Amino acid sequence: MTSKGGFDPLTNYTEEQLSEFVKANDALEKEEAKIINDEIVEEAKKISEKKPMRRLRKSPLEILNRSLFILFLGSFLFSFVSVYAISRWWFFWYLISAFSCIMYIPNRRALKELLDAWPNIHDLLNSSMKK
Repeated sequence: MTSKGGFDPLTNYTEEQLSEFVKANDALEKEEAKIINDEIVEEAKKISEKKPMRRLRKSPLEILNRSLFILFLGSFLFSFVSVYAISRWWFFWYLISAFSCIMYIPNRRALKELLDAWPNIHDLLNSSMKK
């Protein structure tokens, strides 16, 4: 292993020093491979976080919950559109009735309690499934 000028730069080193060079070189190559692997994993994680549909992968309970919520909103909006199609006068009274039901203090308290308890419902279902 000589260079262009006929001089071998490794002739001045002992076998022990050469073996240490090889070990150090192997360690550097392993470290470089590890760094490259970490960068690839980090890049893949960034790409997966940017995917818009990743939040849709949920449990069956959450899928059912979202489906029922969309059904509720759809039926609620359908009732408003249906009443509006019949008569604007009836729509006006229907709107007042809907807001008075929501604003009625016992109903507001019940809604607040229901919303406060909602995270606990999921925990209760999980604990009952484990038994």
